[in-house]
Amino acid sequence: MYDRGVKDSDVSGLAGLGQYELDRHSFVPLYYQLQEVLKRHIESGRWQPGDLLPSEPTLAKHLGVSRVVVRHALEILADDNQIRRERGRGTFVTTPKRVHRAGGLSRLLAAPRENGVEILVLDVNTKRVDQSAREYLGVSKDEHLLGVTTRLMAGDVPFAIAYSTFRQSDARWLQDAIQVGQPIPDELTLADQETSLSHSEIVVETSQSGRFDADIFHIPDRSPILLVLCTEFCRTDDGVRPYEIARVEYRGDTIQLRVDGATTLTRPPWS
Repeated sequence: MYDRGVKDSDVSGLAGLGQYELDRHSFVPLYYQLQEVLKRHIESGRWQPGDLLPSEPTLAKHLGVSRVVVRHALEILADDNQIRRERGRGTFVTTPKRVHRAGGLSRLLAAPRENGVEILVLDVNTKRVDQSAREYLGVSKDEHLLGVTTRLMAGDVPFAIAYSTFRQSDARWLQDAIQVGQPIPDELTLADQETSLSHSEIVVETSQSGRFDADIFHIPDRSPILLVLCTEFCRTDDGVRPYEIARVEYRGDTIQLRVDGATTLTRPPWS
């Protein structure tokens, strides 16, 4: 799978690198300048996912820098998941991160499903005990909340777990249409329920996976993740009101989040 890249003796992998000048008088460290150069080489498509990069000695000689500078630059790219280093094989370009709009389950169901994304239902429950969530969603004392836990997958790669809470009266259509252990049908959309979402309020934090999340994501326990606390608002005749509150955990190594159309806030009262 990864044999398409250049060999150490093959200068084709260096093509185009000579056009970038490193400024040795800049306050920006050489290793950081170099990682920007290598990143542009990747993002421009000169190096494709799966390509083998030239070795540290080759890059150092070609660019006129020390191996330490090259090593530091590659470490930054590896931390950003732009490259993958394999002992005994070399350094390879990884598949680009998937760009995904941060938000709750209702936001996913409000638009055509992203190509190749599956939403698997992990749990459905009704609850009355979460007082802060009840107050925030404006739920009466006799009404239940509906909790839905879902896993998002792109192909065979799980990339998000969403813990969503609705007024049961708002989402009974969803409760009736989904089944634990089954994907949400692609044809199930919010538009069919005559509900229109307004804006989102979002908080993005860094966190670590717990045992359950790590098992779902197929990653080591305590791996870095992105935590999104989100409120989705719907339009009503009287303005807007909260429709869904959601805690969504994303794999930071595979996802780049968008927050367009959202207001970024401090932690919401229901969290």
